Amino acid sequence: MTIATKTDLGMDAWAIDDEVVRLREWGSEAVHELIGDELTIGSAEGSSLQLTDPTGCLSRQHVRLTREGPRWIARDLDSKNGMRLDGVKRPKVLLEPGSELGLGGITLIAESPRLIALRSFLARLLGWSSDRCETVDLALRSVRLAATRRAALALCGEGDLVSIARGLHRYSLGDAQPFVLCDPKRRATEANAVLENYIDGMRAFEAAAGGSMCMWSKRLPRDFAEVTTALRDPSTRVQLIVCGLRPPDRKELVSAPIEIPPLASRPEEIDRVVDEYAADAAVLLRVGASFTKVDRDWVRMHSATSLPEIEKGTARIVALREAGNVARAAGLLGMAHASLGEWIGRRRLPMGTLK
Repeated sequence: MTIATKTDLGMDAWAIDDEVVRLREWGSEAVHELIGDELTIGSAEGSSLQLTDPTGCLSRQHVRLTREGPRWIARDLDSKNGMRLDGVKRPKVLLEPGSELGLGGITLIAESPRLIALRSFLARLLGWSSDRCETVDLALRSVRLAATRRAALALCGEGDLVSIARGLHRYSLGDAQPFVLCDPKRRATEANAVLENYIDGMRAFEAAAGGSMCMWSKRLPRDFAEVTTALRDPSTRVQLIVCGLRPPDRKELVSAPIEIPPLASRPEEIDRVVDEYAADAAVLLRVGASFTKVDRDWVRMHSATSLPEIEKGTARIVALREAGNVARAAGLLGMAHASLGEWIGRRRLPMGTLK
């Protein structure tokens, strides 16, 4: 009897697998576009990508990049110090989105359009200033480790971090994969019914197959020991995200925690944060761009105490602008009419929001 082969939900664990289009120097915004079918990287003037290595460890002709179909292959050109992929010395490597290519004292990150979008989201969370570039790249590394099931991901900061965890899930794994919460103390209400929640850790683990399982470090399920055992299995198909005020002191969390700075420490960046969340809302709700300067100013004044509050406020304003009334807006948002009406009742909305 022939038995049908089952689909492996995790076969594409790192869902960001689109074409690499550029290399970016670690901890900076210095980018090098990949144009053509063959390029050389080195310190010599004749190199396609001539780089300056402060350590002097980059060879004149260090690496050759060759396009093979939609992929780029990097080959070491017998350089003195070799080539590294994610810290491991290799003579030949396939560049994938997020790959860290080490050449002498320089590290280059392979970037695709989707990886660029993920890093942009991380910069929104952590800051756009030049002194935050390395922090953003470290966070990108942590997300990649978690998304490929090599480590759990820790999110640290004040307020409700679950929406931030969901945003990272969306950019790294995609909305087609499940995102579930495991919070034994979460009360079932109309306001939060849209998010799938489990009291038992193993039930959440099973529901999250191929996606993400999110929990709070101070509200772990009773069967968390069983969950950690399941997570250690090499065939695990679940990304674990643990949220808390401070980095959890647990052996299961081996990636560098992502620490979300208070929004109050970034006053000059709030307008940009609001605009980016509004653009996200328009895409997720599949509506036209109708977010105005008046709306931005309103969100800044009434809904900018935290990143999750900005996300919620902008999404609701965008939905109300598009729908013109509470009932249709609630339908767009997937929430109860009464809940949205209660939220509106506590605020004076921007002029012209409701028709």
